[in-house]
Amino acid sequence: MPKSSIGHQERLRAVENLLLWAGQVSRARLAELFEVHGTVLSRDMAAHVESVPDNCRYDLTARAYIVTPYARPHLTEGKFEEYEGLVGSLPAKGLRAGVQLVSIQQNGTDVKRWSFSRIHIAIREGKQIDIEYRSLSNPVKHPRTIRPHAFIQAGPRWHVRAYCGMAEGFRDFNLGRIARVEDPVATEMPGPESDREWNRVIELRLRPHPHLNREQEQLVRDECLAGTVMRVFEVRLPLSKFVIQARGAAIDVDTQAPPEYLLAVYEPEALPHGALL
Repeated sequence: MPKSSIGHQERLRAVENLLLWAGQVSRARLAELFEVHGTVLSRDMAAHVESVPDNCRYDLTARAYIVTPYARPHLTEGKFEEYEGLVGSLPAKGLRAGVQLVSIQQNGTDVKRWSFSRIHIAIREGKQIDIEYRSLSNPVKHPRTIRPHAFIQAGPRWHVRAYCGMAEGFRDFNLGRIARVEDPVATEMPGPESDREWNRVIELRLRPHPHLNREQEQLVRDECLAGTVMRVFEVRLPLSKFVIQARGAAIDVDTQAPPEYLLAVYEPEALPHGALL
């Protein structure tokens, strides 16, 4: 995301957003977002602390202000979309050079501030965390201990990639299905270096759906594939399924047909296990 030189009030809102959603804010992190001298950024953080003293405490080791359990939004609405706009997942207001840009992207995941910030800290510090989770196979809340190592934004849904003690392996967890999150603690669970699927990059090929006629195929090539016969994505193995979903590509071309599906996965049977599910 390009740096912004917007004003004091906007930077104060950024301080609050980072506290609420990332769990901490530092001068170094603000310097990644704003083209402002470090002294000014320190004053911004001090001004926020003075106006909302219960929201954070200073941690000498981290050299950052850490969110407290009492933190509440004061300058912001406390919405996840505000954090997304700040860090660049969605177009940020004030950075559109006078050109109107309307996004219909809506979050399909109910992301909670406390949950997100605790998981954020666990990823950053390489710790494990106790959660309560629900899944389609087990829709009743049940405890799990995970060591998260990456957030995944897949269209309107958010996930976290983590080692799961119950499953004894790495899994993707939908943030909207996490009901409770405890504070992170030290761990000996495997980290991202042990996530073989995550560290494996595959080639995913998408082509026009074979049931299109010649003119329709050319249209889809021009619209979706930059005029080429096929587009190749180099993607982490567990993320392949999200790319397929985001592109609306058919896996079974006999049951997934146009006009709902304009693209298709090339030779899906040749993809490694885990690429499609």
